[in-house]
Amino acid sequence: MQLFADWHVHTSYSDGRATLEEMVAAAASCGLDEVAVTDHGPRAMFIGVREAGVYQELKEQAARLAEHYPVRVLVGAEANVISLSGEIDLPASIIKELDILAAGLHPQVWCLPWWQTVTWILPNRLGKAVGSIREKMREANTLALVAAVRQNPLTFISHPGLGMAVDLDEVARACAVTGCAMEINTGHHYVRDKVVLSALREGARLVVNSDAHVPGTVGKLDIGIKLLDKYRVPPEQVLNARPAPQKVESRLPVFTAIAGRMVSPPS
Repeated sequence: MQLFADWHVHTSYSDGRATLEEMVAAAASCGLDEVAVTDHGPRAMFIGVREAGVYQELKEQAARLAEHYPVRVLVGAEANVISLSGEIDLPASIIKELDILAAGLHPQVWCLPWWQTVTWILPNRLGKAVGSIREKMREANTLALVAAVRQNPLTFISHPGLGMAVDLDEVARACAVTGCAMEINTGHHYVRDKVVLSALREGARLVVNSDAHVPGTVGKLDIGIKLLDKYRVPPEQVLNARPAPQKVESRLPVFTAIAGRMVSPPS
């Protein structure tokens, strides 16, 4: 199996540390066919884009860069789920202009309504130490993420289960119905196997991305490939995968030296 694209990278427009061109150059240098910049939505605390119009700026830059690099440059967003009812922090007018739409749960967002920041987001931090809170937050997180999958035209959900626990089987069922993929994120340390197993059980699609914040990690997807191989996930279940090319056996004649003469073996 080969992965031809990395659809989750960040630039200095959000919390990345490089320009769009630097990230595109990195994608080209590692042989990717496509790269998608997916900067954080504007309601991410301290790390989101300054406002939703930034994605239009990125589209203009991407169009210019595509003329100079041998890689298709897509512009997307990693939106934030900002309410228990599944709202995300991008307007429909921006969403329809994007090539890729991801959304995820993040423990540092300004919710709508604002008070859910206190009653939902903050308890996720406390819940890591208190079991009764942890289970309630897991239920709330699952409710919010499933609602986001059902209500928005998402390409994939980013790193499900990272930082904010969810019922992965329930999320996978929603993804299977809507066509939204579940991400295997190679840029964070968490139990990715559970994501793959839930997707396989429920028939959801997968996508492997780097979540790169610096050029050096763009296209670093080997962890994901090994995981797909481990569980024998077929390429058609992975959005950014294709079958590996078949090896072609050499048909050149084999020669043997006999009595000083070169002769081809009998057919």
